[in-house]
Amino acid sequence: MHARGLLEACRKVLMVALFAVLGGIASARAAETIEQKDVDLSAVRDPQIGAQVAIADFYGYFKDEGLNVTLHWTQSGADIITVMAGGSVYLGAASVLSQVLFSAQGLPIRTISALADIAETQGLVLSPGVKLANPRELEGKKLAFTQGTPSPLLLAKMAKTFDFDMAKVTLVNMNQSEGIVAASKGDVQGLLGWQPNLYRLTTMGGTLYATGTTLYVTGTPQRLAPADRLQMNHSILLASQSWIDRKPNTLRAVLRALLRANDLLAKNRPKALEAMEKQLRVDRDALIVMADANKYSLALDAGVADSLAFIGEWAVSINRVPRPADPDTAFAPGLLRSIDPSLVKLAERS
Repeated sequence: MHARGLLEACRKVLMVALFAVLGGIASARAAETIEQKDVDLSAVRDPQIGAQVAIADFYGYFKDEGLNVTLHWTQSGADIITVMAGGSVYLGAASVLSQVLFSAQGLPIRTISALADIAETQGLVLSPGVKLANPRELEGKKLAFTQGTPSPLLLAKMAKTFDFDMAKVTLVNMNQSEGIVAASKGDVQGLLGWQPNLYRLTTMGGTLYATGTTLYVTGTPQRLAPADRLQMNHSILLASQSWIDRKPNTLRAVLRALLRANDLLAKNRPKALEAMEKQLRVDRDALIVMADANKYSLALDAGVADSLAFIGEWAVSINRVPRPADPDTAFAPGLLRSIDPSLVKLAERS
């Protein structure tokens, strides 16, 4: 009888513990209730910015998180700035320049995660037939660039590194497609821009001369140390402060879906490329070059802060903003930290 009573007592204790555990799980799930299942998300349609978004949508990762996401693909970051500043969209994927501009205008829009280090996708390609014995021979040359983008920063950093006068290089403003045509015809001696435009010019006989992270001036790739980079740039995920405050579970669900997409990029690149090719509408050869150049990660770390400062200082130098963005107010790392603390590695600021 004693043994039987002991077993019965143990059974009751186990049942109570089980109910407590189940109750805790139910409470946790209740706490994670998504505040809004229908979400509009704007993203630039290119692998620098839209990769994880494209993958998460294509493979149903958003739906797995209980979300009905409607994607609004745009052709440039300027479109993201317009729709988010106007309040018609509360969630967007763009470049760090968008955060610099939002912060300058005092708009309550903050970065909740990174998407990729895109510095290697920015660069300079020499026109077909142009050969330089030394970067100083860029003096007297004409380069196509697109006004309002930070591409000239790369040239400015090269000028300091190789001791030539950037003022003696003529920058000709045109859109990237026009720049490719002008360079291919020899009307200009090179193109400052970004992928896939750099790749397209190389397929026409152009020579990759430098990217934000690598020099090719000797014909052999020379990887630059972080402090010596010619450019620092990131793509980021932006959210309005009202959503951060009132719909945190919805944003956590979005982040979980994007983290799953990022994991696919790391572990199964062919499957990831399949989704990107169909969603982003980039031909496979160019897509592979672009995807390989990007360093995909949602982590908010010192590199993202450096990009914010780098692009911010450039924006100040051209009088586009009065001051650089402050990381303390530009970044909202709490949501990402609550999912995975290891993904937030921002320096403590006094």
